[in-house]
Amino acid sequence: MVNGSEIIDKPFETVFSPFTDLLSNGFWLIPIGFIGVALYIKTHNLTATGVWLTISSLLMAGGNIYTGFPELAFVYSIFVVIGIMSIVVDIFFMRK
Repeated sequence: MVNGSEIIDKPFETVFSPFTDLLSNGFWLIPIGFIGVALYIKTHNLTATGVWLTISSLLMAGGNIYTGFPELAFVYSIFVVIGIMSIVVDIFFMRK
């Protein structure tokens, strides 16, 4: 049963709590990855996808360092590196 006042006070935490309880903060890799794939499908531009992966993963890695999940911060750091690599590859190998 869901308490209505909890949804008003903490909407994201209440709605996504079953998923974050099951997968901890690693759950957020799924939406970040899906949004990255959707950006690439929409724009066919690796730079936009790389910027999304870099910024969102960097924010999540920084947050997980301070919340006591340094292992997950390392996983998000890998996504940051993938984002930076996609930006560099797209800039150096642009088709004209």
